[in-house]
Amino acid sequence: MAIIGNSLIVIPSPWLNPPVTPYLRLCVSLAAADTWAASLLTAGLVVNSYLSIVIRVQKKSDCFAAVLEVFRIGGMLTSDLHLFALAINQFVGITWPLKYKMLVTTKRIRAMIVMLWLAPVFFTFAWFVAFENDGFRHPKCHHRFYLRMPFRLTVFIIFMVPLIATLSIHARILFTLFKAKVEYSHDLLRRTQGTRTQLQGKLKLVWTTLLIVSTFSLSWGLCVLYFVLVCRHGCTFIYGQNVDFYVGFYINSTVNGFVMIKLVINPFIYALRLAHIRASVASFVRFAIGRSSSKPKSPSFANSQQCTSTRVDAAVALLGKWAKSRSGRGSRRTHSFTAHPARQNVQFTMLNNKPMLQSSTIELESF
Repeated sequence: MAIIGNSLIVIPSPWLNPPVTPYLRLCVSLAAADTWAASLLTAGLVVNSYLSIVIRVQKKSDCFAAVLEVFRIGGMLTSDLHLFALAINQFVGITWPLKYKMLVTTKRIRAMIVMLWLAPVFFTFAWFVAFENDGFRHPKCHHRFYLRMPFRLTVFIIFMVPLIATLSIHARILFTLFKAKVEYSHDLLRRTQGTRTQLQGKLKLVWTTLLIVSTFSLSWGLCVLYFVLVCRHGCTFIYGQNVDFYVGFYINSTVNGFVMIKLVINPFIYALRLAHIRASVASFVRFAIGRSSSKPKSPSFANSQQCTSTRVDAAVALLGKWAKSRSGRGSRRTHSFTAHPARQNVQFTMLNNKPMLQSSTIELESF
């Protein structure tokens, strides 16, 4: 369910109405990270729990499980850093609105998204190859460092620092917006509909991001807390001594359940609170079930159904020049032609080499 829901946010992203803001780009990338995390979590439960405990399949090595852990922890940190990037993006847009487009460019956002995806995976992979006869340097990929406190504490710190910074930035943003709202309500000269709409739009985006951060904190936050508190060596609770198998299995299942609920809820937050996401999903659904009136060749065509030209005079001059070159001088010929062979909305008649417009609109294919 989580995979399907987040995929319905990612796949229709080419149908987003331009211009696509940095906020929407980061939201789509975050939905992709959630899709990836849900896939890895499902694969991990199948390999580590169902196959080994329920079916009792004997594993010859831990290499596949180690690869899953590299990407699972990397995916969790990727989602965390996406929320931090969203907070920074909103902070820059609200604090320095005049410099926002200069500071936050499409090229920089794309480079940032690539780094958000690659850096956590490289960080986790470095731990799995750092120690001799451990991790990927072991013949059977036994990752004993994974069960000890140093690695788990490092992951906990790297996870919590961006999360706390994200919450702090949003607190600052809310303070700034509420202050501006109070000043707006007391200043009669600034009471314009545009200013009011702009403030409401910014507040809605901030509350949307805070909803995502809240679900993230209650899911992955509990997962990381359990990860750092319970292990086999050096943690507060030792697995197998303070925490037996059944208690550990119950807590682990509960934490993973919270994570899955969070991954299911996020697509509804995007669809219900972000109009651009909702419109792109609707356009994709119409395109998928074939209800559109024409067959678009690209997603950009599906976004704009038809385009009515406002440059009729320029079109008349161009068509008149073409007709003049085709007709003989001084002869009285009549030519009729249309602006597009597939559409009959515009017709020009050439009389004495002068174009006469018979319809006032021109429909052009979008591009």
